[in-house]
Amino acid sequence: MEDPISSSLDLEIPFHVERLANGLTVVVSPQRGIPLVTVDVTYDVGSRVEPAGKTGFAHLFEHLMFEGSENVGKGEHFRLVAEAGGSMNGTTSEDRTDYFETLPAECLDLGLFLESDRMRSLVLTQEKLDNQREAVKEEKRLRVDNQPYASSFEAADDLAYDAFPYKHSVIGSMDDLGAASLDDARDFYRRYYAPGNALLAVVGDVDAGDAFRRVKNAFEEVPPRETPPPFAFEEPAPTGERRREVTDKHAAMPALHVNFKVKERRHPDFFALSVVERILGAGESGRLWRRLVKDESLALSLSVSLDERRGPSLFRVFALARPGVTLERLEAEILLDLERFAADGPTQREMERSRRMILASAIRATQTTQNIAFLLSAYGVYDGDPGLFPRDIEAVLALDAAAVREAAERLLVAARRSVVTVVPVVPEDSREAA
Repeated sequence: MEDPISSSLDLEIPFHVERLANGLTVVVSPQRGIPLVTVDVTYDVGSRVEPAGKTGFAHLFEHLMFEGSENVGKGEHFRLVAEAGGSMNGTTSEDRTDYFETLPAECLDLGLFLESDRMRSLVLTQEKLDNQREAVKEEKRLRVDNQPYASSFEAADDLAYDAFPYKHSVIGSMDDLGAASLDDARDFYRRYYAPGNALLAVVGDVDAGDAFRRVKNAFEEVPPRETPPPFAFEEPAPTGERRREVTDKHAAMPALHVNFKVKERRHPDFFALSVVERILGAGESGRLWRRLVKDESLALSLSVSLDERRGPSLFRVFALARPGVTLERLEAEILLDLERFAADGPTQREMERSRRMILASAIRATQTTQNIAFLLSAYGVYDGDPGLFPRDIEAVLALDAAAVREAAERLLVAARRSVVTVVPVVPEDSREAA
């Protein structure tokens, strides 16, 4: 029987694409009735392009891009957006760097001006480089070095991958950042922040023709620059299970990472594993969470996630052991459930539940100008077609239980598995007291 929700669901996003003479790809999506506009610039540069000895540059530039350009002083970007009643941010991942402002629709020109000015004429000085380098080091201390279990996620990536692009962390090596010169920073900006290496998305209460005219007024003066060739690398095929133990002085309880190196985003097997992710771990009805956390009290917490990447992705299971439960026992129980799933597959009820969860997530992804901009930008930069999102949702919804089970059977196997155990460090004074 046809699902009445999916049969009436329309996830198509209206958009128009133009390419400026300087190479900048522009996507405009009118969303009438929402008196807002999101200006999103995504650069095709993430930590994966960084060679050994030069890590952390993509994330460092997320900081430097707010330090001022020819016509915008340091701190002015934040002030101008806030005074207009808007919000803004920037994010860096392994695969891209993204900057966005969401503003009242009548403030479109402000967002375009701010982004075009720093694309054309970012001001880089030794003082700014030094200041933001220290800011990144402090961020690492706060978010990684002094956060329980955070460093173990870096260890898990390092263990799972062989090729350097995904083996190192987005925040990078502090030694590499310390050795970075101003010339290095200027070369990175010149190479990766060229208009031909970016996509601009304008989403909101705009007329497409008027929006393109405003974009051209703001961006056509940005001179073209040579763009880097498409980035490619070879990740060796997995050959067997890998294991590592790490100690963590901030961890209160032992923890366990069980990861599998799987297919890249948009691969049919990746789509199937997105269903497995929801069936095993999504909410209190997730099969793995329900048994190990709720029913048998073996884990204090457990998460299942599919870490999407343009290259090989990771299917992650992370769990905190309950007091008195060994990591060996917890790992064995996790693997047992994965083996059961690969053998028996999902039930019809689980398939229906996961399908509705996917539909709900898809609807949420198209409800705000900012989320729509993220979708158009990601597909435009990664795949050259901003409109692929509805096709992907249709492909996932078309999967049957057999296809989901077979993907789990192929990919959630020992040869692709990497296991990191996290052991808390008992303070010296606690050992003496005991």
